[in-house]
Amino acid sequence: MVDIPTATSIVTTVSIIIGVIFTILEIRHLTRVRRTDVIMKIYDKFGTKEVLEAVNNVGGAQFVSLEEYRKKYGFTDITMVAVLFEEVGVLLQQNLIDIKMVDRLLGPTLNLLWDRMRPVLFAMREGLNEPFFFSHYEYLVKRLDLYRKKTARP
Repeated sequence: MVDIPTATSIVTTVSIIIGVIFTILEIRHLTRVRRTDVIMKIYDKFGTKEVLEAVNNVGGAQFVSLEEYRKKYGFTDITMVAVLFEEVGVLLQQNLIDIKMVDRLLGPTLNLLWDRMRPVLFAMREGLNEPFFFSHYEYLVKRLDLYRKKTARP
C-alpha cells in the first residue's frame, strides 16, 4: 500500500525548507555585516590624526637611498602606515574583508603610498634579510590591481 502524505507532513516539510532558506540568507547577511564592520574599523583607524600625519609624512618624503630616508624621516611613520595596510592584506587574504570595499575606501591612497614606500620596504627586506617583510601589503596592492583589471576600474 502506498503511503499518501498528509497535509501535516507537507506543511512540516515546507516549514523546514523555508526555515533552512531563511537561515542561509541570514548567515549570508551577517557575514556581509561582519566584513563591513571589520573594514570600517580599519578605516576609522586610518582616519586618526596620528595615522593621517604619518600618511602625509610618508607621501611627501623625498629621498634617494634607504640610509637617506632613515636619517631624514626615521622608520616610525612608514612602519605605522605599512602595518595598517599589512593588516588589511592579511584580512583580505583570509577572505575576511571584501576587495570592493577596500578599493572604495582605501584604494587610491593605498596605491599612492605603495609607490612611495616600495623602495624603502624592499630595501628594509634586504637589509633585514626578511624577504616577506610587509608582503601582505604587497599582496593587497596586487589583488587590488587584479580586481580593477577584472572590473575595468582604473
